[in-house]
Amino acid sequence: MELLVLLLAAILDIFFSEPPLVIHPVFWFGKLISFLEKLKISNHIFDMIYGAFSTLAVVVFALTLALIPLPQPWCLLWHVYLLFSAVSIRSMIVHAERCVRDGVDREAVQQIVSRNTAELGEEQLCSAVIESVAENYVDGLVSPLFYFSIFGVAGAMVYKAVNTCDAMIGYRKGRYEYFGKFAAKLDDVLNFVPARISLIFFELLKRGALRYGIERNVKLNGCAIAAMSYILNVELEKPGYYLLPGRKANVSLVEEAIGAFKILSAIAVTFFAAVIAIRIVLLTHL
Repeated sequence: MELLVLLLAAILDIFFSEPPLVIHPVFWFGKLISFLEKLKISNHIFDMIYGAFSTLAVVVFALTLALIPLPQPWCLLWHVYLLFSAVSIRSMIVHAERCVRDGVDREAVQQIVSRNTAELGEEQLCSAVIESVAENYVDGLVSPLFYFSIFGVAGAMVYKAVNTCDAMIGYRKGRYEYFGKFAAKLDDVLNFVPARISLIFFELLKRGALRYGIERNVKLNGCAIAAMSYILNVELEKPGYYLLPGRKANVSLVEEAIGAFKILSAIAVTFFAAVIAIRIVLLTHL
């Protein structure tokens, strides 16, 4: 059933991009962590403990959704819907294309990156879009499919719950510095292996991407950014943090990154479908 769930979820993503916001599990995760955050107090130690509790509460909610006992075919349909909500292929393509549809759209770029785009030049804006495409390849596809291939839809939903918490509260400075620390660290742990598996897929596009991604990794799980820089030969820069050498980023290179993302997405879906199929065969013959 898991193989069918994966294939149907991928088809839904390609055709429909995202579920409507109000019935999107990620939206529910965000609402829950936002509500819990309002109850924290200004005490560093308490905020760290309460932040861990809040993140785990969202994880338990995600598990509850995944483990709802339903008869067939409703169980199959529910799992397809949950995995569909956990992966982001078409939505990333749509967002990235919007950023460069009529030249570089600063406001559209701001919607997909956390850095202040008001301070960026056109090349840095294009770099930010390419970096976001590379990061989302791991966060929005490889990681959820990796955990789905091992633990089923429960694994994908737990990962997505943690990733959502990290996106909302996992900041190193400001109001979430202590409250979001557990979510940020847990997200780092969960992405560690999938981020490095993604380099195998980049290697299929250009020989040497795996080694470059490891050697020029810009942060703990930023090796996909380095690999994307390598296969496009594009300069990627986050001012004050890192600078990867290459051609100056421009609209054309953003479009190349989107094209690479499409191919990489097909590779990832095929790979994890094969992993699940092999696991099913092995279990059948044991």
